Amino acid sequence: MKQEIERKYGVKNLPNNLKIESIWNIEQVNIYRDINTHIRIRKIETTYRKNHTNYIYTIKTKGDVKDNNYDIGKKYEIENEISKEEYDELIKNKISKIIQKTRIVIPIENNLKVEMDVYYDYLEGFLTAEVEFENEEQAKKFIKPEWLGEELGYKELSNRKLAEMTREEWQGKVTKEFIENNRKIIKELKEKYNISY
Repeated sequence: MKQEIERKYGVKNLPNNLKIESIWNIEQVNIYRDINTHIRIRKIETTYRKNHTNYIYTIKTKGDVKDNNYDIGKKYEIENEISKEEYDELIKNKISKIIQKTRIVIPIENNLKVEMDVYYDYLEGFLTAEVEFENEEQAKKFIKPEWLGEELGYKELSNRKLAEMTREEWQGKVTKEFIENNRKIIKELKEKYNISY
């Protein structure tokens, strides 16, 4: 079981020399949740430089997140690859909305990567960036690149919570300026880099 330590940001603008490592189209849905644990399944399609689809079954537990301020997301997770047939069967038991997003992986300094997510359907206009760290000390010392915006935290805008919200609910947790800026960046991504689900 690995510990997942990450921080989540808005996106202020795209860097001038955007270096893309990979692009994934992700479909994900929750199939189980209790007070400490949730189980998610994902279909991941890679189309950037190669074509590949895989299916992932993930168990996440809160760990010590109870005492956390939610700026740094700390969870424990176990991931296993499953077959398309298993995925198709499990998705029948979904307990949340399906989230569809494109993930753009961007390398930055110190061997870190920004995972920028462009959301679709009822989450259209939502754009986030996550950075995953090896340990909590690295996460605390992290100085974000200037093109990343405000820290969003995890308490209100985690993917698990987003999967249970309506369009009106998630839009009520961010500003109109945030959404308008996101739409400009998403348009630029589509025009320059052909980003679409």
